Amino acid sequence: MMSAAVLLALAQQTLVLGGIFVVVMGGFVAAAILLGKRGSGKDRLSGYRRQHPDSVGEVVLSDKKEAHLQRVMAERVLKPLSRIASVGGGDESKLVERLVHAGIRRKGAAEMFLGAKVALAIALPLAVAGYMLWSAQRSGKPVDTGKMMMYCPIGLVVGLMLPNMWLNRKVRERQEAVRLSLPNALDLLVVCIESGLALDAALVRIGRELQESAAELSEELALLNLEVSAGKPREDCLRNLGLRTGVEEVKALTARIIQSSKFGTNLAHSLRIHADSLREKRRQEAEERAAKTTVKLLFPLVFFIFPALFVVILGPAVVNVMHALKGD
Repeated sequence: MMSAAVLLALAQQTLVLGGIFVVVMGGFVAAAILLGKRGSGKDRLSGYRRQHPDSVGEVVLSDKKEAHLQRVMAERVLKPLSRIASVGGGDESKLVERLVHAGIRRKGAAEMFLGAKVALAIALPLAVAGYMLWSAQRSGKPVDTGKMMMYCPIGLVVGLMLPNMWLNRKVRERQEAVRLSLPNALDLLVVCIESGLALDAALVRIGRELQESAAELSEELALLNLEVSAGKPREDCLRNLGLRTGVEEVKALTARIIQSSKFGTNLAHSLRIHADSLREKRRQEAEERAAKTTVKLLFPLVFFIFPALFVVILGPAVVNVMHALKGD
């Protein structure tokens, strides 16, 4: 029969290998599904089309196979893990809304996000425990169970918080990009409407013009135009635009367009006023941030700069006084 020491060594090695495997798989799946750029295949196809115009079909097939493999891996790995997270209907709808604000509209994105969250929450404690067991086995010292009981819950908490932090950062960056590009889009919209274009045609033209400079807003306008082309009422499409972005300025813009269409007011004049108000609001925000810098600089001045100045100014005087006292 095998001794207890041998069984313990086998259990340790199995745990180490299992933790490494879970970490590698979890990191690969999370990076491929959550952090992957949706336009990479399109960029690759356009670049390859310019170099090899006769072999575009093979690239399309390879891109479809790669996307299919990613979807299969996500369904087989992340979706079963998402069932572990007990999320109610309200929380799940809020998560879907946050994902839409971040620009993630893929079907089953909420399940993939929850699955990646559970995978990280399982993988990080296993990785910590496996590393501690491996280091203890390598050094020949006993495992410090106290540190393991302290670090494993920390890994669990970090695994649960990292996806939320990533999603919040993604939402903030996208909303900020939409907010900053909105005044220029309004100027273009005013020019298009004053030149005689209808509102729908002007939105289509602006969506095309902003593909390079403001990709996020261009994508939202493209979705708006698709909804209008599908026969949905324009008011509902405009409201959906505000809900998809989650930006208050966009919601105010859609409300202004809806009111102008209802009451028959001059849309170009109303949009010009709205663009001026957005720029004024941005200028006031910049002034507010500039006014806050004096308060924010107080703590670095007190704790870092003033002590260094005191040492530089008073240091030679203190040295001279000490030499004078020793000479006496």
